[in-house]
Amino acid sequence: MRKIIDLQPCFFLNVFNEGKIVTRFRQKYDKMSDILDSYPEILNMFHNDLSNFGSSDKRDTEYSSEQILRMLIVKTVEKLPYRKTIIRVSESDFLRNFTRLGMSRVMSYGFLCSALKQISEATMKKINALLTDVSASDNKITGDYMRLDSTVSESNIHFPTDNGLLWDSYRVIARIIRQIHKEAPFLNLGNRFHDKKTKKLYTFIATHSRGKRKSIKRKLKRSMRTLIERVDRLCNITEIFIGHAYSHYICSITVQGLLSELEHFLLLARQVVSQAYRSRVLGEKVAASERIFSIFEEHTELFKRGKAGSPVEFGHLVTSGQTREKFISYYEVQEVSPHDTEMKDVALEAHKRRFGSYPEKFTADKNYWVDTTDIKNWEDEMALCAIAKKGRRSQAEYDREHSEDFKYMQRFRAGIEGSISVLKRAFGLDICRNKGFKSFATSVGFLVFCHNLVLLSGM
Repeated sequence: MRKIIDLQPCFFLNVFNEGKIVTRFRQKYDKMSDILDSYPEILNMFHNDLSNFGSSDKRDTEYSSEQILRMLIVKTVEKLPYRKTIIRVSESDFLRNFTRLGMSRVMSYGFLCSALKQISEATMKKINALLTDVSASDNKITGDYMRLDSTVSESNIHFPTDNGLLWDSYRVIARIIRQIHKEAPFLNLGNRFHDKKTKKLYTFIATHSRGKRKSIKRKLKRSMRTLIERVDRLCNITEIFIGHAYSHYICSITVQGLLSELEHFLLLARQVVSQAYRSRVLGEKVAASERIFSIFEEHTELFKRGKAGSPVEFGHLVTSGQTREKFISYYEVQEVSPHDTEMKDVALEAHKRRFGSYPEKFTADKNYWVDTTDIKNWEDEMALCAIAKKGRRSQAEYDREHSEDFKYMQRFRAGIEGSISVLKRAFGLDICRNKGFKSFATSVGFLVFCHNLVLLSGM
């Protein structure tokens, strides 16, 4: 059974007269440590998801939930990869003291990564809600003002193309079947996999896709047809192979796991073949909702928001709401992202549940505009709903948007752009490197928690 707290001795002594940067660094972590100690409910929630994590081996349970939580905080606040986090903590007596590891051995990076994947999205929402509640009760934050905005956190995928997805499907399925052959040779049906020929087709399409000569275009079309046919043929072979495998009694857990993985990728490969055939052979325009953009992160969505430098983004929409103190009191990330206009109502209702009432003044950008009636309805509940209208304005609407209160709230709204930039640059919201939507949502919740923790440490 994993311990919640396991205090280890540490002989860190701050006997040197350090510079301002080092002093501020240490003060930040000391204050974060005090906050975590003041609210043990945060650790209890975190521990509930980790209590059964790990095997009966002592090495897996020697680290307490508190040590794991603090290690993950260091990783997120310093925006370090798992390997560098282990090295950084191992070489720093101060961080050893913060993480409560003391003089004991630092955990492996694989263990730390697996630990984060045990934390559910619901747990992170509860932890963030608790931190919001205690901060409000201590009068560190207020709920009178609220600003709302959204951004895209990208998935860890390469730019999706039809030929790239077809090649991914081919090589992954062929690799898994070879692994099964190695574990259970009696399942080998004697099929050959032409990896080099298939990769040659993929490479030719990738390198000549912008060719303008008619001969190149004809060859590209033939190559794409051949590539689609080869992947489709492999899918048919895989179906026969899976049926053949399940007709035998298989006691190997490894083979059973590989077969389950093979079935998963077969379904995705079928979809890749279908969308490639429709778009490249039949000439259809396949809607984004009918496509997948990666066989490894199949939950990924496409966003075309007209942003300079990133016209197309692949990931999930993260909506965040802030108080006057820059504290993120609301965040949401969903597997199928709704429109901004729907998220506005959800965010305001969540604010009311958290603070007991709607904010006195609310602001967001034009994407959250619905109509004049919607604004009037919300202004029956609050003093000002400062959302600018899209398109032409009447004289009354023009006067409203040029009032001092409205302009002040729009200046206040612009501040959340800077906070989003901080979340991306300093905390890692720009791209999520964890696999699967569950881990995607958990990592977003954890970095919001770390952002709020750092903010409170500076108050």
